Amino acid sequence: MMYRLSLYGNGSVCMEKSPKKDPDEKKSLIIKFMDSVMMPDDTVKASLKISLAGIAFLIVQAVIMFGVTGWLARILLMQIQMILTFYLALRYIRSGYMTAIGLNIVSLLYQIRMTILGAEDSNLTLFFNLDIILTASLIAYYARRSQSNYQKALMQKDEISAAYYQAAISEEQLWKKNRELETSNRIINRDKEEMYRLANVDPLTQLPNRRMFQKKLDEVGKAAKKDNHSFALAFIDFDNFKSVNDTLGHHAGDELIRYMAFNLSKLTDPADMLGHIGGDEFVLIIQRELQRKDILFYIRRMAEMLRKPVSLGDTEVVVSASFGIAVFPDDSSNISELMRFADSAMYQSKREGKNRIRFFRKSMLDDIINETKLVQGLKTAIKNEELFLVFQPQYFVETGKLRGFETLIRWKSAEFGFVSPMKFIPLAEKNGMILQIGEWVMKHAFLAMKKIQNQYDFTGKIAVNVSAVQANESGFVGTIAKILKETGFDPGRLEIEITETAYTNSMDQVREMIAELQSLGIVVALDDFGTGYSSLSYLQQLPFDLVKIDKTFIDKINFDLQSNKFVSTMVSMVHQMNIPVLAEGVETEEQKAFLQLKKCDMIQGYLYGKPIPIDKVGELFNNSNDKEAN
Repeated sequence: MMYRLSLYGNGSVCMEKSPKKDPDEKKSLIIKFMDSVMMPDDTVKASLKISLAGIAFLIVQAVIMFGVTGWLARILLMQIQMILTFYLALRYIRSGYMTAIGLNIVSLLYQIRMTILGAEDSNLTLFFNLDIILTASLIAYYARRSQSNYQKALMQKDEISAAYYQAAISEEQLWKKNRELETSNRIINRDKEEMYRLANVDPLTQLPNRRMFQKKLDEVGKAAKKDNHSFALAFIDFDNFKSVNDTLGHHAGDELIRYMAFNLSKLTDPADMLGHIGGDEFVLIIQRELQRKDILFYIRRMAEMLRKPVSLGDTEVVVSASFGIAVFPDDSSNISELMRFADSAMYQSKREGKNRIRFFRKSMLDDIINETKLVQGLKTAIKNEELFLVFQPQYFVETGKLRGFETLIRWKSAEFGFVSPMKFIPLAEKNGMILQIGEWVMKHAFLAMKKIQNQYDFTGKIAVNVSAVQANESGFVGTIAKILKETGFDPGRLEIEITETAYTNSMDQVREMIAELQSLGIVVALDDFGTGYSSLSYLQQLPFDLVKIDKTFIDKINFDLQSNKFVSTMVSMVHQMNIPVLAEGVETEEQKAFLQLKKCDMIQGYLYGKPIPIDKVGELFNNSNDKEAN
C-alpha cells in the first residue's frame, strides 16, 4: 500500500492511502496556488527585480499624480495602485510590501497636496489610501505567516516523505525478514522432527529404539495401574546371530535384522509396540489383556516366522530366537522389575537350549536374588583379597619340557565359598567389573612369573585369558603395555588368549589390535578353537601365533573314528597355515599318544598337572628339575 501527502493552505499536512504513484505527481489546487503565489523573498535576483520595478513605477506615478488632475485618471490610477499593492504584498511579501507602501506613500503625498489645494474629494481619497496601506499590511502579515507555515509544512512533508521512504524500506525488509523467519521455522520444524526421529527411532529398522520403548513402557505401566488392567512384556533375542556377522559380514547381519524386523512388524498387533533396542535384541509390549495361552500363541507365530530360511546373497541362513515374557501385574507391578524378569526369562530359554519361549516364574527370583548377592560380593572380593590365581602347566609334546603356564582366576568367598569362574566372570562382564578384575589378574600374574623367573631361572610363557569386554575396550593394548611397564615383565614371555566370541568389532579393528600386541612382542592365541561358528573364518583372516583346541574335542579322542578324524583334521589344517597347536584338557595317556602321533605341538591338562597356586609352582620345578622352556 502506497501513501500520499496532502498539504493544505493552513499549513496542515495529511497522509492518505493512494495507489502506488509518486506523491508529487498529483498536487492539490491549494498547493499549486501557494506554489505560484508564494515565491522566495530572500534571493538577490528577486529583490533586485522588485526594487527596479518599484522605482520605475514610483517615477511614473509621481509624474502622473503631480501632473494629472482629472478625476477619472485618478480613479484608474488608484485601482491600478490597489491591485498592484495587493499583488506585491502577496507575491513578494517583504520586498513587495515595501514597494507597495512606497506607492501608497506617494499617493498620500498627492492627496495631501490636493487637500491643501482645497480639492473636494481629497479627504475620501486620503482615507482610501490609508485603508489600502492597512489592508496591504494585513495581507503581508498573513502572507508572511502563511509562508512560514508553508515552509514548515514543506519541511514536514520532506520529513514525512523520508519517514515514509524509510517505512517502505522497513516494510520490505520486514517482509523479507518474515520470509526468512518462515523459512527458518520450516527448517527448525524439520530439524525438530529429524531430532525426534534420531532420538526415538532406530535407524536400522525404523522401529522405536530403547529410549522410546522405555518411555512407552512407563506410560503403559502408569495407565495399567490407573485402569487396573494387565499387559505383557516380551524380550526377543536371536540365537547364534553373531555367526552371521562373523561369516557373512556385518552388512549381511544388518540386512537380516532389517528383514526380521519387517516380518515381526507384520505379525505385531496394531495395539502393541515392537521395538529394537540394539544388536539382535527386540522388545514387544503387548498392551492388550490376553490370557497366557493367547500370549503363547501370539509369540509362537513370531518364533515360527523367525525359523524360516532367509537368503542373504548367495547364502541361505536359518536364525531362531529365544523369548522371555513377564506379565504385569502378575509377575511385578514395578516396571524395572518387569523388564528384569522378562530378560531373565529370555536368558532361561537360552540356557535350556535356545529357540524357546519362557514365561517368568517365581522360582527364577531365587536365581536373581543369588545373582544380586554374588555381584555385591564380587565388588568387595578384590578389596577383601578373596580373589587369587592358579597356574596350569603346559608342555611340549615331543620333548616333554615345560613350556609355561596358563593363568586362571579363582574366587573363594567368605559368604559363598568357592565360586566357579563360569559363574562370576559373566557377572563381572555384565556389571562392569571385568576391566578392573582383568587388570588385577595381569598385574599379579606378571609379578608371580617374575618371582618364578628370578627364583628358578625360568623363561617360559605365561598365558592370560582375556574376556570379550576387555578385548573390545578401546584402550586394551595400552592397558597391557602400562601394566608391563609397571611390573617390569618381559612382553616376549606373555601370551594373550582370546576366544572368537570376544570379537564383536570389525575384522579390521581386530586385526589392528592383534598387530599392536604382536608389535610389543606378545604372543596372541586363538582360544577354544572349534567351539564357535566362525573358527575357520577367524583363523584365515587374523594373524594368530597359536591355536588352542578346545577340551570338548580332546575328550572325544578314541571314542569313535569320526572324532579322531575331526581332531586330526584340525591339527593338520592349522599346521598347513604354519601355526603351532596346543591341545587343552588332556587327561589320559591314550589322548596324549594320539596327539603325539598327529604332531600336536603342546598340551595341557590333568594328565600333566592341575592348576596350582603360586606357592606350589616351586614344587613342580623341584620334582621335575625342568627349567627349560622354548
